[in-house]
Amino acid sequence: MDSMARFLRGWDPYARSLFHLDKDPPEPHRSLRILGVSVILRNPGTGTGTWRYHRRALFVSLADHRLIMNYQIVINSKSGAGIFQETAQQERLIQIFTARGHQVDLSVVEPDRLEAVLKEKAESAEEVLIVGGGDGTITTAARILHGTGKTLGVLPLGTFNLEARDLKLPLDPFEAAAKLIDAETIPIDLLKVNEEYCMCATVIGFYPALAKARESFHGSSWWVKSLRIVREIATVAVASPALDLTITAEGQIYHRRTRLTAFSPGGYEETAGLIPARKNLSSGKLTAYVSEHLSRGQMLHAAFGFLTGNFLDTEKMTRIESSEITINVKRRKSIPTMIDGEILRISLPCRLEILPCALNVLRPRSAFS
Repeated sequence: MDSMARFLRGWDPYARSLFHLDKDPPEPHRSLRILGVSVILRNPGTGTGTWRYHRRALFVSLADHRLIMNYQIVINSKSGAGIFQETAQQERLIQIFTARGHQVDLSVVEPDRLEAVLKEKAESAEEVLIVGGGDGTITTAARILHGTGKTLGVLPLGTFNLEARDLKLPLDPFEAAAKLIDAETIPIDLLKVNEEYCMCATVIGFYPALAKARESFHGSSWWVKSLRIVREIATVAVASPALDLTITAEGQIYHRRTRLTAFSPGGYEETAGLIPARKNLSSGKLTAYVSEHLSRGQMLHAAFGFLTGNFLDTEKMTRIESSEITINVKRRKSIPTMIDGEILRISLPCRLEILPCALNVLRPRSAFS
């Protein structure tokens, strides 16, 4: 029993606070108290019984002290060039989990059924839900799981896979799946944009128009994508109307004329390449990046600064940190907005609010060691 207690308490920082072993449990029904629920040990005298707690779908084998989970996996069938529509690829993914003794419930669903299936899984007893898709799919899952206490695992199957990168997951879905098995649970912030949810970035200005071309980026290397972004900026950006933006944050009002403004939960670190990175996913702050680069030359200068990791050092950049921001645009009732890769229109004025530690996610244990 002492050995079992040590195993459970050392399993995970999150789980450690949930497991409490009863003192001197009565024979022959020794019990483990998990979240106030007594779980009966079968065959206590043999050491081969199992503890079972149905709400977590958690199984612990006394024989070898392995934690056996029942993983629910939902995959957007159109993501990742549709590779998981193939039975062989589904079996390959399942094998990664079953080879470690885990159970898998895999659902590959069409995009129009995705939200309904995610809501169904969110109401199940299992505490971990792994979702495969692009950033839009992952954010949909985050919105549905927010407030449920469940943990989200990410299988990257998109173009840029921003959240997977932030979590330091491999971008190959099969390698990512293997990492999720031994991952730790961490809380992260979410950004609420009016009634929408954002995990990585909300962008206004020319970028929503530029992003319409992103489907043709599939399969390209990062440097090819970078060159294409620079080329498109030279045409799309300057053709898009500048916005007369008003930002209210911490009692201060900022007036900026901009073609590109981005908001993110937490701040981005400047690194060379197309994809910036966030390290602190639970800062409790949202960050606004407001560019006042307006001419073609200024936009190209800013683009090269972004690709070389010097964007914030360029002139005409404003960075604002706050727990809550309100934005408005002169003579506009709504504007096109890209939220984690999905384009929609948001009503103005728009309220952006950080939701601290609003979602539990799986992150590889070696990610920041």
